[in-house]
Amino acid sequence: MSLLQARNINKSYNKLQVLKGVDLDIEKGEFISIIGKSGAGKSTLLQILGTLDNPDEGTLTINGSEMTQLSPTQLAHFRNQTLGFVFQFHHLLPEFTALENVCLPAFLHNKDTNAVKKHANELLDRLGLSDRKLHKPSQMSGGEQQRVAIARSLINQPAIIFADEPTGNLDSQTSEQFHNLMLELKTELNTTFIVVTHNPELSKLSDRTLVMEDGLMVSN
Repeated sequence: MSLLQARNINKSYNKLQVLKGVDLDIEKGEFISIIGKSGAGKSTLLQILGTLDNPDEGTLTINGSEMTQLSPTQLAHFRNQTLGFVFQFHHLLPEFTALENVCLPAFLHNKDTNAVKKHANELLDRLGLSDRKLHKPSQMSGGEQQRVAIARSLINQPAIIFADEPTGNLDSQTSEQFHNLMLELKTELNTTFIVVTHNPELSKLSDRTLVMEDGLMVSN
Protein backbone atom coordinates (compact mmCIF):
# COMPACT_ATOMS: atom_id res chain seq x y z
CA MET A 1 0.00 0.00 0.00
CA SER A 2 1.12 3.57 -0.69
CA LEU A 3 2.39 5.66 2.21
CA LEU A 4 -0.53 8.05 1.60
CA GLN A 5 -3.71 7.09 -0.19
CA ALA A 6 -6.63 9.50 -0.71
CA ARG A 7 -9.86 8.46 -2.34
CA ASN A 8 -12.79 10.60 -3.52
CA ILE A 9 -11.87 13.61 -1.36
CA ASN A 10 -14.69 16.18 -1.45
CA LYS A 11 -14.85 19.45 0.45
CA SER A 12 -17.30 22.36 0.38
CA TYR A 13 -17.51 25.63 2.27
CA ASN A 14 -21.11 26.77 2.42
CA LYS A 15 -22.30 26.27 -1.18
CA LEU A 16 -18.84 26.44 -2.75
CA GLN A 17 -17.43 23.01 -3.63
CA VAL A 18 -13.65 23.34 -3.38
CA LEU A 19 -12.61 19.70 -3.90
CA LYS A 20 -14.55 17.45 -6.24
CA GLY A 21 -13.45 13.87 -5.73
CA VAL A 22 -9.64 13.92 -5.58
CA ASP A 23 -7.76 10.60 -5.72
CA LEU A 24 -4.07 10.45 -4.85
CA ASP A 25 -1.36 7.88 -4.10
CA ILE A 26 2.05 8.93 -2.75
CA GLU A 27 4.94 6.58 -2.07
CA LYS A 28 7.53 6.79 0.69
CA GLY A 29 10.44 9.05 -0.20
CA GLU A 30 8.66 10.89 -3.02
CA PHE A 31 8.98 14.63 -3.51
CA ILE A 32 5.61 15.83 -4.84
CA SER A 33 4.75 19.34 -6.02
CA ILE A 34 1.13 20.42 -6.36
CA ILE A 35 0.60 23.38 -8.67
CA GLY A 36 -2.37 25.25 -10.12
CA LYS A 37 -4.01 28.65 -10.21
CA SER A 38 -5.22 30.38 -7.06
CA GLY A 39 -8.56 28.93 -6.01
CA ALA A 40 -7.89 25.53 -7.59
CA GLY A 41 -8.09 23.81 -4.18
CA LYS A 42 -4.39 23.15 -3.55
CA SER A 43 -4.14 24.48 -0.01
CA THR A 44 -7.48 22.93 0.98
CA LEU A 45 -6.24 19.56 -0.26
CA LEU A 46 -2.98 19.96 1.63
CA GLN A 47 -4.85 20.79 4.85
CA ILE A 48 -6.95 17.63 4.47
CA LEU A 49 -3.99 15.41 3.56
CA GLY A 50 -2.20 16.79 6.63
CA THR A 51 -5.27 16.01 8.83
CA LEU A 52 -5.66 19.69 9.73
CA ASP A 53 -9.15 19.64 8.19
CA ASN A 54 -11.69 16.92 7.49
CA PRO A 55 -13.17 16.02 4.10
CA ASP A 56 -16.93 16.06 3.67
CA GLU A 57 -16.61 12.77 1.84
CA GLY A 58 -13.82 10.33 1.03
CA THR A 59 -11.09 8.37 2.80
CA LEU A 60 -7.51 9.17 3.75
CA THR A 61 -5.06 6.43 4.75
CA ILE A 62 -1.56 7.29 5.95
CA ASN A 63 1.00 4.67 6.89
CA GLY A 64 -1.75 2.06 6.98
CA SER A 65 -4.05 4.01 9.33
CA GLU A 66 -7.42 5.32 8.20
CA MET A 67 -7.65 8.87 9.52
CA THR A 68 -11.44 8.99 9.86
CA GLN A 69 -11.29 6.04 12.27
CA LEU A 70 -9.15 7.88 14.80
CA SER A 71 -10.51 9.84 17.75
CA PRO A 72 -9.49 13.52 18.02
CA THR A 73 -6.89 12.59 20.66
CA GLN A 74 -5.51 9.73 18.57
CA LEU A 75 -5.43 11.97 15.50
CA ALA A 76 -3.54 14.72 17.33
CA HIS A 77 -0.97 12.18 18.53
CA PHE A 78 -0.65 10.66 15.05
CA ARG A 79 -0.19 14.10 13.49
CA ASN A 80 2.49 15.08 16.01
CA GLN A 81 4.43 11.86 15.60
CA THR A 82 4.06 11.16 11.88
CA LEU A 83 3.58 14.47 10.05
CA GLY A 84 5.57 17.69 9.80
CA PHE A 85 4.47 21.10 8.49
CA VAL A 86 6.19 24.09 6.89
CA PHE A 87 4.07 27.06 5.85
CA GLN A 88 4.67 30.29 3.93
CA PHE A 89 4.68 32.10 7.26
CA HIS A 90 6.97 30.28 9.65
CA HIS A 91 4.66 30.54 12.71
CA LEU A 92 7.55 30.53 15.17
CA LEU A 93 6.68 31.57 18.71
CA PRO A 94 8.28 35.00 19.17
CA GLU A 95 9.05 34.62 22.87
CA PHE A 96 11.14 31.46 22.38
CA THR A 97 14.61 30.96 20.93
CA ALA A 98 15.28 28.98 17.77
CA LEU A 99 16.29 25.96 19.85
CA GLU A 100 13.17 26.17 22.02
CA ASN A 101 10.90 26.50 18.97
CA VAL A 102 12.41 23.37 17.45
CA CYS A 103 12.05 21.38 20.69
CA LEU A 104 8.40 22.22 21.34
CA PRO A 105 6.67 19.50 19.24
CA ALA A 106 8.74 16.82 20.99
CA PHE A 107 8.18 18.29 24.44
CA LEU A 108 4.41 18.12 23.86
CA HIS A 109 4.66 14.36 24.20
CA ASN A 110 7.00 14.37 27.19
CA LYS A 111 10.03 13.02 25.36
CA ASP A 112 13.35 12.96 27.18
CA THR A 113 14.54 16.56 27.49
CA ASN A 114 18.23 15.87 26.93
CA ALA A 115 17.58 13.65 23.90
CA VAL A 116 15.26 16.24 22.36
CA LYS A 117 17.75 19.08 22.84
CA LYS A 118 20.55 16.96 21.38
CA HIS A 119 18.48 16.19 18.28
CA ALA A 120 17.34 19.82 17.95
CA ASN A 121 20.95 21.02 18.13
CA GLU A 122 21.94 18.50 15.44
CA LEU A 123 19.13 19.69 13.16
CA LEU A 124 20.01 23.35 13.60
CA ASP A 125 23.66 22.56 12.91
CA ARG A 126 22.64 20.61 9.79
CA LEU A 127 20.60 23.60 8.59
CA GLY A 128 23.44 26.08 9.04
CA LEU A 129 22.04 27.71 12.17
CA SER A 130 24.76 26.89 14.68
CA ASP A 131 25.16 30.55 15.61
CA ARG A 132 21.43 31.29 15.78
CA LYS A 133 20.25 28.70 18.31
CA LEU A 134 19.74 31.19 21.13
CA HIS A 135 18.30 33.93 18.92
CA LYS A 136 14.61 34.73 18.93
CA PRO A 137 12.71 35.03 15.61
CA SER A 138 12.92 38.84 15.61
CA GLN A 139 16.71 38.53 15.59
CA MET A 140 16.81 36.32 12.48
CA SER A 141 16.32 36.87 8.75
CA GLY A 142 13.32 35.44 6.89
CA GLY A 143 15.42 32.63 5.46
CA GLU A 144 16.83 31.76 8.86
CA GLN A 145 13.36 31.71 10.40
CA GLN A 146 12.13 29.38 7.66
CA ARG A 147 15.07 27.03 8.28
CA VAL A 148 14.13 26.97 11.97
CA ALA A 149 10.61 26.02 10.87
CA ILE A 150 12.07 23.15 8.82
CA ALA A 151 14.07 21.94 11.81
CA ARG A 152 10.90 22.07 13.91
CA SER A 153 9.04 20.02 11.29
CA LEU A 154 11.77 17.35 11.46
CA ILE A 155 12.16 17.05 15.25
CA ASN A 156 9.81 14.07 15.56
CA GLN A 157 11.27 12.37 12.47
CA PRO A 158 8.01 12.49 10.49
CA ALA A 159 7.18 10.20 7.59
CA ILE A 160 5.72 13.10 5.59
CA ILE A 161 6.37 16.83 5.53
CA PHE A 162 3.64 19.07 4.12
CA ALA A 163 4.72 22.48 2.87
CA ASP A 164 2.38 25.25 1.69
CA GLU A 165 4.20 27.89 -0.40
CA PRO A 166 7.34 27.49 1.76
CA THR A 167 9.38 29.91 -0.36
CA GLY A 168 6.61 32.45 -0.93
CA ASN A 169 8.26 35.08 1.26
CA LEU A 170 11.89 34.36 0.36
CA ASP A 171 14.14 35.97 -2.22
CA SER A 172 15.29 33.93 -5.23
CA GLN A 173 18.70 33.01 -3.81
CA THR A 174 17.27 31.89 -0.46
CA SER A 175 14.50 30.01 -2.27
CA GLU A 176 17.07 28.07 -4.30
CA GLN A 177 18.98 27.18 -1.14
CA PHE A 178 15.72 26.06 0.45
CA HIS A 179 14.85 23.85 -2.55
CA ASN A 180 18.28 22.19 -2.47
CA LEU A 181 17.97 21.65 1.27
CA MET A 182 14.63 19.84 0.92
CA LEU A 183 16.09 17.60 -1.78
CA GLU A 184 19.08 16.78 0.43
CA LEU A 185 16.77 15.91 3.34
CA LYS A 186 14.66 13.72 1.05
CA THR A 187 17.76 11.81 -0.02
CA GLU A 188 19.38 11.55 3.41
CA LEU A 189 16.30 10.81 5.52
CA ASN A 190 13.98 9.26 2.88
CA THR A 191 11.36 11.78 4.00
CA THR A 192 8.31 12.29 1.80
CA PHE A 193 7.59 15.91 0.83
CA ILE A 194 4.23 17.17 -0.42
CA VAL A 195 4.60 20.80 -1.45
CA VAL A 196 2.05 23.30 -2.73
CA THR A 197 3.90 25.89 -4.77
CA HIS A 198 3.68 28.53 -7.47
CA ASN A 199 7.44 28.29 -7.96
CA PRO A 200 8.22 26.61 -11.32
CA GLU A 201 11.84 25.95 -10.33
CA LEU A 202 10.74 23.90 -7.34
CA SER A 203 8.23 21.90 -9.36
CA LYS A 204 10.98 21.04 -11.89
CA LEU A 205 13.03 19.46 -9.09
CA SER A 206 10.17 17.23 -7.91
CA ASP A 207 9.75 13.53 -8.59
CA ARG A 208 6.21 14.33 -9.73
CA THR A 209 4.26 17.51 -10.34
CA LEU A 210 0.49 17.30 -9.82
CA VAL A 211 -1.70 19.92 -11.45
CA MET A 212 -4.99 20.98 -9.87
CA GLU A 213 -7.76 22.84 -11.64
CA ASP A 214 -11.20 23.72 -10.29
CA GLY A 215 -11.06 21.22 -7.42
CA LEU A 216 -9.79 18.31 -9.50
CA MET A 217 -6.43 16.70 -10.15
CA VAL A 218 -6.12 17.19 -13.91
CA SER A 219 -2.52 16.04 -14.43
CA ASN A 220 -0.36 13.54 -12.56
